[in-house]
Amino acid sequence: MDEKAFKEGILAGLEYSYRHDEWVNPLDEALDGLSAANALWRPGDEAKGIWDIVLHLAVWNENIVERMKTGEKARPEEGAWPPIPDPADDAAWEASKKRLWDSLQNLEQYLSTCAPGRLMAGPYGLGDLLCRFVHNGYHLGQITKLREIKGF
Repeated sequence: MDEKAFKEGILAGLEYSYRHDEWVNPLDEALDGLSAANALWRPGDEAKGIWDIVLHLAVWNENIVERMKTGEKARPEEGAWPPIPDPADDAAWEASKKRLWDSLQNLEQYLSTCAPGRLMAGPYGLGDLLCRFVHNGYHLGQITKLREIKGF
């Protein structure tokens, strides 16, 4: 497989993880019309809500870019599940959504410009990147189901 075909395949995988409506409910649709109050709702004391998931996805998308750029093992500095901002108002919710979108854009940009050998040479290899695609799709499904449960 040549470099161009490899990159096209990787970018298609990313697209299918959050944007392609034949595979997942697209992220823009999943978040459309949600207020900060909607996003804060959690189905139980120990359960995560939509806002939690949005921040979780953002830090792990940021993290995979860091891992690929540095070639170092790293975990998100904020932890796997960053805290909801205080105050948890509409402005903070908009900023959290923007952070997620920015993380996806930065990931796509990096994948578009990075040599395939670099993608496979990270501390966890190509498998780590592919797991992030599954991770995105999984949590997008959770957001969709949480909306269905509450009728948001």
